[in-house]
Amino acid sequence: MRHTNKNHIISMVTLLALGIFALASPLVHAETPTEAYIYQQGDYNVGTIRQDAQDSRAAQYQIGSDNTGYIYQYGEGNYSIQFQDGQSNAAFAATIGNNNTTIQTQFGTDNSLFIWQRGHDNVLFQNQIGSDNRASAWVWGSRNTVTQNQIGSGHASRVRIVGDNNAVDHIQFGSGTELTLAHFGDGAAISVFRFGL
Repeated sequence: MRHTNKNHIISMVTLLALGIFALASPLVHAETPTEAYIYQQGDYNVGTIRQDAQDSRAAQYQIGSDNTGYIYQYGEGNYSIQFQDGQSNAAFAATIGNNNTTIQTQFGTDNSLFIWQRGHDNVLFQNQIGSDNRASAWVWGSRNTVTQNQIGSGHASRVRIVGDNNAVDHIQFGSGTELTLAHFGDGAAISVFRFGL
């Protein structure tokens, strides 16, 4: 019981920190920002955010198991956060064009993260702590920068980039991890750290 309460407190503190980070407005571009926040607690929830142009932003928090989160952003300022705590959760983020930035974090077991971005300033982060999680990032072009961090056992990470300024930084800390990385062209500077294979 004490262990469960400790995990819940850690989750809520993390959630609060991410919420403050999401509201901090690091991207101030337009006079009429588009914003969206979804918080779901429990199992088998689905949350979807879709933003077309304007000075986008988004945030989605799901606490529980078997939840799914979707964020779709098309154009302008972009920026998106997804946080999930539990097991068998999945988070998908797709961004087409302009300033981009996507951050996704999962705590738990048997979770999946997927980011797809095409064009402009990019910057993707994905973090997973737990076991048997999967993270996948797919970027087509522009300034790039991908960081995928996984801590725990049995993780799988896939990163694909096609072009422009690149810079992949990757950390897997734990046993039984797997990494697949493909890079095609331009700036590069890839560094991978894997410990406890």
